[in-house]
Amino acid sequence: MLVYLLFLIKCSIFIIQPVVSLNDLALLNENDRSLEIVIGQKIDVEFVVKNHSSVALNDTILFLSNSLALSYDNEIELKNWTAKLEITGVRATASSIVEIVNCSTISEETCPLNLKEAYVRVSVIRSNFMAILIQIVGWSYFFAWSISFYPQIWLNFKRKSVIGLNFDFLALNLLGFGAYAIYNLLMYFNEHVKQIYNIENPHSPPPVLSNDVVFAVHAFFACAVTVVQCFIYERENQKVSIQCIVLSIGLITFGFFSAAATVLNKISILSFVTSLSYIKMAVTCSKYFPQAYYNFVRKSTVGWSIGNILLDFTGGSLDILQMVFQALNVDDWSAFYANPVKFGLGLVSIVFDIVFIIQHYVLYKDAEESLVDYEDIDENPDDYDNSDVAPIIGEA
Repeated sequence: MLVYLLFLIKCSIFIIQPVVSLNDLALLNENDRSLEIVIGQKIDVEFVVKNHSSVALNDTILFLSNSLALSYDNEIELKNWTAKLEITGVRATASSIVEIVNCSTISEETCPLNLKEAYVRVSVIRSNFMAILIQIVGWSYFFAWSISFYPQIWLNFKRKSVIGLNFDFLALNLLGFGAYAIYNLLMYFNEHVKQIYNIENPHSPPPVLSNDVVFAVHAFFACAVTVVQCFIYERENQKVSIQCIVLSIGLITFGFFSAAATVLNKISILSFVTSLSYIKMAVTCSKYFPQAYYNFVRKSTVGWSIGNILLDFTGGSLDILQMVFQALNVDDWSAFYANPVKFGLGLVSIVFDIVFIIQHYVLYKDAEESLVDYEDIDENPDDYDNSDVAPIIGEA
């Protein structure tokens, strides 16, 4: 995955340079691109002509698109290279585009303005209190997921052992978050990728935010730390299974061929980035099975941190709760059925978290440490001889 990242950073120098044009009509304040107002609230936005020509356009009339959720004038006048528009929220909506679609002027037969950036995205909500609650819930699940990696790392350190942690789960987790980190980094930082995305999805909000990038990169390095622990702590005879190796090679090969197709101009770099999200989806659907089965075979969850599961369950539940609050606040439930993959993957994680919770607190609650006296290991870590431990990668 790191090879892919270095390759794409190198390729990112081939960014399509924007073409400078005259009479670009755009928002005066780019921060007004996405606005959120409550039903009945009024808000003013201002458009300005950038890189304007020497020809005065004071007699220009701007024509706007219609919106059932918003109230505003369908025609506004351009004065001194600027035009002001007052928008009022009428009914709740997740997103409504207010766009200047055409213009007319006495001196020109056709519209002399470039209207590509002459739009604003407006969300109309029912309650500001609900909006604040949504933000609180969002940051809560972000922190729950972010710290969910540390209980397992701490447990491994405390026991000086990784017995109980299934290596297939860890290997797939590392692969999945590696792909997810590269996906987020490229979607957020690579201008070429963002430009193609904007062309294919006009007027859409950015698909990746800064907190997405931070979470993905942090998750990858947290998984990497856990992998290092597998090399330095007792692991008994546990190995990465052949099945996991085959699946991992298949997913990496898929990513490699997608990268090769990008280099050969068979697909766009955006298509390659999207392929990385497919790798993460495949990993999420498969990574929990090995650990659940491993616990079943051992009839124990000793060595498998329940703190990790409780935090992951908390994060997943809060994520869905936020989706419910957002749907209620904008009277739009499309997030649940328009993107079933995202919602479905979240449910997969929650279902397996419940399985792990049942295993830990119900089925195998009386399981105890076996084979090794971990207290002695904690006190005398140098006395333990790991020379005869099986290699990490091998047959199941």
